[in-house]
Amino acid sequence: MKSFKCRIIEADNTFYAGEMVSLIVPALDGDYGVLAMHQNVVVAIIPGLLKFQTEDGEWQEATVSDGMMRIDDGEVLVLVDSAEWPYEIDLERVKAKEAAAREAMLQKKSVREYTLAEASLKRAVARIKTKEMIQ
Repeated sequence: MKSFKCRIIEADNTFYAGEMVSLIVPALDGDYGVLAMHQNVVVAIIPGLLKFQTEDGEWQEATVSDGMMRIDDGEVLVLVDSAEWPYEIDLERVKAKEAAAREAMLQKKSVREYTLAEASLKRAVARIKTKEMIQ
């Protein structure tokens, strides 16, 4: 199969850079798949599981936060606030963050605080789903 260049960049560093055969990102309207020679497009990414297949056929998975993906002339750029390999996720810590985010959403605070808590909750839920799926 043909491959394509892809870079997955977090807010503060490059998470992954290399050739891929296939990429699946969590998007607003469901999972969005990419193969070589894909048309140019920009896609909004939501918190969830990102999967990709390397040239040797191995599938890799990571949890990503909100972001975007741009495909331009056969090269893919994924920009996200954060990305984690499943083995990096501390399930107990994430469950505590999920509970704290749910509690913050229940507190009648400002719209800004509610929005931040909601984003934290979405990220925590995505991380928990990834960790539980991989175990």
